[in-house]
Amino acid sequence: MLLNNDEFLLALAELFVATRENGSVTVTLKRYNYEGVKQERQKKRAKTASNEEAMQLIVDRLSLNDTEYATLVRANTEKRKLSTLVAPSSLDVFLAR
Repeated sequence: MLLNNDEFLLALAELFVATRENGSVTVTLKRYNYEGVKQERQKKRAKTASNEEAMQLIVDRLSLNDTEYATLVRANTEKRKLSTLVAPSSLDVFLAR
């Protein structure tokens, strides 16, 4: 379930309280790439292209650029899954809370 940042932090606190006696909470952070569909197409092309073309696609995908990405934060237990997107400019504030 995708929540805004404040709702996510409140729900995360509830998850920690609920699993205090029994259970666990897993929290993961991942760079959110807005061009996921484009990357999937590149992967398919790389599988069918020659080795040289496939290598060029990989280099292009890994080349550094000035794009800032949002961070996808996920938390899950055995019964519940939560997620939120955090803007690059507010990531430090979010993690400090």
